[in-house]
Amino acid sequence: PVEGARGAPPLWLPGEPFPPYRFVPGGRSPHPLMQGGYAHGVRAAPPPFRAAEEWRDNRAYLRGLDFFNRGWWWEAHEAWESYWHVVEGRDAQQHDLFKALIQLAACALQRERGSDAGAARLLFSAVRLLEGLQRETGGARLCGLDLDRLVGKAHESLAERTDDPSPGAHGFYLRPE
Repeated sequence: PVEGARGAPPLWLPGEPFPPYRFVPGGRSPHPLMQGGYAHGVRAAPPPFRAAEEWRDNRAYLRGLDFFNRGWWWEAHEAWESYWHVVEGRDAQQHDLFKALIQLAACALQRERGSDAGAARLLFSAVRLLEGLQRETGGARLCGLDLDRLVGKAHESLAERTDDPSPGAHGFYLRPE
């Protein structure tokens, strides 16, 4: 639900409505970009580039956080991917961070769909990227995210497999500060 589970962080963009349905590939809803989907024929302009310290002004990032923390995995992936393309060649650390976030969302979606092998590969790849960023930055925050905490939560998720793909599993909410 858009309200989120108990313990979910507040929405970063509370005035931004969520799509009419949460997309899960292979489910009962049409693909959002295909005929009959909620975003069919809609071409969004690329989001503007923001320096990592301007993360509070990065609507694509905040939108992805809202989706991720509510379990809207596909939508989080799409929001972050739009920005990932923008930072390519401009900011290597942000590029890697957004790639890792995209992989975390895809991992949760794969886990929800029952593809444990796919989820494990994505989680492992995301953790590798996050550990690289952690080393490069000395564990500093990037786009408001505590990299040490995020790497720790990702390792916890690797160690403790669960059938619960919800964002609250292992307290795995993304909470930038």
